[in-house]
Amino acid sequence: MNFKDIGNKLVDNNKIAAAIWFGLVSIALLAALNNHAINNFVIFRQSYFHLIHETNLYVEYISQYWDHYYYSPSFALLVSPFSFLPTQLGAFVWGILDAGVLYYAIRQLPITARQQNFILILSANEMMNAASNLQSNGIMAATIILSFVYLMKQKEVKSSAMIMLGFFIKLYSITGLAFFFFSKHKKTFIISLLFWFVVLLLIPLLATSPSFLIQSYKDWAEALALKSNFDMTRDMYHNMVDVTIQGMVKRVFNLPNLNKWLFIIPGLLIFGAQYLQYKYFTNSIYRLYMLCSVLLFINVFNTGSESPTYIIGVTAICLWYVLQEKTKWNNILFIVSIFFSSFSYSDLFTPYLRNYVMVPYALKVVGCFMVWVVIAFQIFTQQFLQLSEDKQMS
Repeated sequence: MNFKDIGNKLVDNNKIAAAIWFGLVSIALLAALNNHAINNFVIFRQSYFHLIHETNLYVEYISQYWDHYYYSPSFALLVSPFSFLPTQLGAFVWGILDAGVLYYAIRQLPITARQQNFILILSANEMMNAASNLQSNGIMAATIILSFVYLMKQKEVKSSAMIMLGFFIKLYSITGLAFFFFSKHKKTFIISLLFWFVVLLLIPLLATSPSFLIQSYKDWAEALALKSNFDMTRDMYHNMVDVTIQGMVKRVFNLPNLNKWLFIIPGLLIFGAQYLQYKYFTNSIYRLYMLCSVLLFINVFNTGSESPTYIIGVTAICLWYVLQEKTKWNNILFIVSIFFSSFSYSDLFTPYLRNYVMVPYALKVVGCFMVWVVIAFQIFTQQFLQLSEDKQMS
């Protein structure tokens, strides 16, 4: 049996794909527990107690954890079930939930089970990386994907719920609004957005007072502003945030004061120009391309991007690839992009290459940037029309 036959057997079997996905995640979580590397989960866990006791969510609690809480007051309530579990068990269950929600979202994509399996297997390494960090990056990727999926099914209420849920975890989930133009019930979509915004804005009132909640939102805004300023002023070669195209250019050319908007504004213009293909808004492949473009944009341009965030972009790279004709150049682009975006920070590299080249110069962004540019070119040149829906689903 050759390598190709083995690959076919893997992607043809849903159970194997699930086993690889959750197996690697479980290994990462057990390693994190063994190394007591669960600080991020402890931050989540303690936030609920700070909420109900009405103590500032955003100050430093050195006796409990290091770093700060940067999520919304609503998130502190939403994670409350994990606050009552033993810490080690809670951390493991949280990590499985984070991976499980993204697994579910990928399974809902309008592609074949075989293509879904390919995405799961090829993204599993990056999900393993995200799981070891015990943040919420799997959930964030899932909220954006599900906002797209539900909108394609004309379930505007569910779609808007996913966007707002993600927004009250990390603000960049608002990028799900990019799918607004695909809605057939735009009025319902807008009303639903407002409804879920109010619900999630006020839901902490179930556990705290109105005065404390108002103060908490003010504190949240100040904390995010301080975090952004802190990230920008740290030694850029040891800064694990801003793993973006502008962050890479800053590091490679030693330009610490380079204005991020020199990259973000052109990026927004290129992204927005993709909507000029408005007569193809009902084309399923065009829509999937736009989903990929949105997911990749987050990693390529969002200054808050760090290594564990790349489960978002890697999922998009794999989704883009399963939509392609398997030409020599598409295969090369996929291999190179996965090489940079998923394995460049891994143990496949020598410690020297990883610690003195890949990480300091934020080269992880290279793969996501390349695919994002290719997608924009394919949309501008209408290459997506060459992929019929029947062929794409085969």
